[in-house]
Amino acid sequence: MIIDITAQGGFGGITAAAMKKTIDVDQQPRQMQQELCDAFEPRELQRLTRTPCPECADRLTYRITVTEGQESPQVFTLREDQLPPEMLDLIDQM
Repeated sequence: MIIDITAQGGFGGITAAAMKKTIDVDQQPRQMQQELCDAFEPRELQRLTRTPCPECADRLTYRITVTEGQESPQVFTLREDQLPPEMLDLIDQM
């Protein structure tokens, strides 16, 4: 599984908040592999996209692309407040 994450925005769309990360899950230690697979499983990301986010106007927006094997990439757009703290921690570790 390959996970690509880009983030932009935040207060006033500050350009400095832009980021891009790519991680090959198969190249991570076993424990990290499991955490990443659980957190970035497409069904979980789809569920998170349905989470209401009424206060998200000035938050970061994350675009998360998950590619598994030969399957077509799946793309999800989420606001910072839609992501659980554990997932934000994983993104920071990537």
